[in-house]
Amino acid sequence: MKKSYSLILLFALTMCQAFAQPTTNAPTPPTRSAANVISVYSDAYSSLSGTDFNPNWGQTGFGSASEIAISGNNIRRYANINYQGVQFASAINATSMTNLHLDIWTSDCTAFDVFLISPGPVEQAVTITPTASGWKSIDIPLASYTTPAKNNLIQFKFVSTPFGGPTVYLDNIYFWTNATLPTITGFTMPNNKKVGDVPFAITAPTSNSAGAFTYSSSNTDVATVSGSNITIVGSGSSTISVSQAANGIYSTGSASATLSVGFNPPSTAAPMPSTTSGSVISLFSNTYTNRVIDTWSAGWDQADVIDTTIAGNDTKKYSNLNYSGIEFTGANSINATAMNFLHVDIWTPNSTPLKLKLVDFGANNAYDGGDDKNSIEYVLTPAPTPGTWTSYNIPLSNFTGLDTKANLSQMLFIGSNTTVYFDNVYLSAVTTLPVALAEFNAVKAANTAQLSWRTLSELNNKGFAVERSANGTTWAQIQFVSAAGAGNYSTIDKNPLNGVNYYRLKQVDNDGKLAYSSTAFINFAGNDAVAFSFYPNPAKAKITLALQTIQSNKASVSLVNVDGKIVKTIPLTSQQSNSNIQISVSDIAKGNYFLVLKDGSSVKSSKILVD
Repeated sequence: MKKSYSLILLFALTMCQAFAQPTTNAPTPPTRSAANVISVYSDAYSSLSGTDFNPNWGQTGFGSASEIAISGNNIRRYANINYQGVQFASAINATSMTNLHLDIWTSDCTAFDVFLISPGPVEQAVTITPTASGWKSIDIPLASYTTPAKNNLIQFKFVSTPFGGPTVYLDNIYFWTNATLPTITGFTMPNNKKVGDVPFAITAPTSNSAGAFTYSSSNTDVATVSGSNITIVGSGSSTISVSQAANGIYSTGSASATLSVGFNPPSTAAPMPSTTSGSVISLFSNTYTNRVIDTWSAGWDQADVIDTTIAGNDTKKYSNLNYSGIEFTGANSINATAMNFLHVDIWTPNSTPLKLKLVDFGANNAYDGGDDKNSIEYVLTPAPTPGTWTSYNIPLSNFTGLDTKANLSQMLFIGSNTTVYFDNVYLSAVTTLPVALAEFNAVKAANTAQLSWRTLSELNNKGFAVERSANGTTWAQIQFVSAAGAGNYSTIDKNPLNGVNYYRLKQVDNDGKLAYSSTAFINFAGNDAVAFSFYPNPAKAKITLALQTIQSNKASVSLVNVDGKIVKTIPLTSQQSNSNIQISVSDIAKGNYFLVLKDGSSVKSSKILVD
């Protein structure tokens, strides 16, 4: 009976050993470009077709080779192996590869010889040591094979130890190489760019890869990138990066260059204030007598300030402005209880939003005395127009949290590491005019004129008489728009005159006082000297604008919404005549717009849909 039990146990152990096999798959190979892999057998890659994995070379396991699947993944199984051949359908050129990979699982093979064979036959083996009853991933450097011709490989041969009897499972048999990093050279940025320069094309670098280039800007307050074109937004520096897509044996690559954008300082002085001196408390202005200021850059601020002169007018220039600390404390504090407005003129080369903050030290006129009043940061609206003076008359009521004004002691201008010129900083009881008009625009829309304007503040305002002229001298009122409080206004002239139409606003005070805006004009003669065409319409990402003759070096093309607000402007020069430019609209809300081209006295517009 004991002998029978022993035989049964031996048989059971033999059967368990014979059918031992993996229960999990080999590790999934990494994702690689097809040019970096030659796969003989793997579900992870596109493998060579026509390979014979069981040619009859007289091996003891001939006929027992098979394929199994674990969780849908195919694996080669070689039972009772002493040696096994693999015949390729056609010769493999592996000279561009650096490694031979395979995954092996066995419970009873202690050593495994992997041969490469080229015609002759010329063969050479590398011996690997499997892990007992576990997958082992092997990468054999092809440099280990010194005799076979690696440009003409025709076969594998596998030899097991012990020689005959073991069962071996193989998966993911492939040649591979690491992707080569492309060599990108010659990527540079021009060093003479200024705010106001026209968009320019990036000169593509050279590379040993044919992968496509894409570009990006690290600082969109300085420059934006659309395709391979750079649009200058403001002064400062931005890292322009080029990325190259993987191609063939080459991986992705990148390079970068610094674009530094300067600016020409203002050539004209800030507008001269006209508010009577009796209604003003001036901090800085050549027009008035200024109060004593402790400092224009306190030790705790983040800004650099110098005094400069613009066209003979004293001006404050801040560089690297994050926040300025302007202090007038103690005996120099300001009683602004009778003041209603804060005026400031600003010139900046950037479009970065600016903020303003006021601090009152309270009744004890001492810092941090328990009754200080800090206003919430007020955002200057609209943001300053780069390259021109922008005047602000800000109602003090806009400084939320400033409950007292008897001991104003600090003022902070807040930016984002930008450069700003300040002039005519003063408090006033009244604005210069009943209305502080920020802008007035006239845009041609089909056979109508769309007129729009914006006020920064209004006091005692009755409304606006919209006037039109055929010669710029004799004016007639065509509409009256009642006051609606500081903000945006618009109206339409549905029946413009044939030829040039001049428009202006006559602001009417409740007391009968009048003030006039600047003059805008539109040509409805149908013989504009300036011409253009564009596509596509509707536009999704960008508009390509085909220009003809540009006559003025102060020409521009603008995108204007249906409310008459300019959402994007690109300056043009005569050097861009008969050329194409691209306008990005990917950052613009969907809707109807007007594309407006101005060239000297000529204006042309066309409707476009941004979809």
